[in-house]
Amino acid sequence: MTGAPELDRLPPAGPPAPGRGRFRWRGTTKWVLGVLFFIDIALLLGALSFDHATTEGPAKRGLRHSTAILTEVDAYLDDHYETIRQDASEEDQGAVTPPDFPVEVSFAREEVLAGEREAFRALLLTRAADRVYEDGADALEAEEGGVDVTSAQGAVRSGMDLLRSRPHRVLSGLTIALAAVAGALAIGLALTSRGYGRLLSIGLGVFLASVPFLIMAIAMRFAFRVGANGADEYLAHEFFELGQELTWAPIRNGIIFSVGGAAMFVFAAALALWSDRRAPG
Repeated sequence: MTGAPELDRLPPAGPPAPGRGRFRWRGTTKWVLGVLFFIDIALLLGALSFDHATTEGPAKRGLRHSTAILTEVDAYLDDHYETIRQDASEEDQGAVTPPDFPVEVSFAREEVLAGEREAFRALLLTRAADRVYEDGADALEAEEGGVDVTSAQGAVRSGMDLLRSRPHRVLSGLTIALAAVAGALAIGLALTSRGYGRLLSIGLGVFLASVPFLIMAIAMRFAFRVGANGADEYLAHEFFELGQELTWAPIRNGIIFSVGGAAMFVFAAALALWSDRRAPG
């Protein structure tokens, strides 16, 4: 019939273009890798922050502060400092052990008599922190009836068990493993992206994972500061002060990762824009 479409002359529908299925597979894989990369970077930031906090230097600083809280060292020295110096001044006295101190430590006579009270206080906390770093919170004599784990004192004791060499080794291994996974995922993102999109996708993933982590760390530090300002009890106040000290590592890591991710993203976007402008119209 004249004017009717000649359906019999149309070519049969064939399979989709070979590049279309490959493009879909590449796009799906890129999204999956991007989500996994985001999750891994967030976990890496957490593990890295705990790893830094449990390194020997920062860990012992935290333990000195924790020991000062739990032993109420200033009140202890008010009652015992003169007795300790008197014991050390006796000629036949060997090692001097502070009486009734919750951590069993000892000093040479010269260490006690060489300085003033503040110097001995610092030495006492350092020696006690070294002991707790090796033996954990078990080095502290528990009060009769035990310690309530939900109290400020119980929280401090639990945290002290984390600031030791064994947890640090575990966290270091976990950090290395997560960093290796992040590297593998970044390579996968680069292989499934094109051109400057390789840097764009990696930088964006790092930035999106680190900014919420940084905001959460800052919020925790602010909450600890508010708690310290409003705490009436000595133990609670010092607990909040310790919390502020321990939030510095997460904040620092969050800043480094977020700035690094943003810089990578901006750099790649600038290169892509520059390349487009140079391309012939």
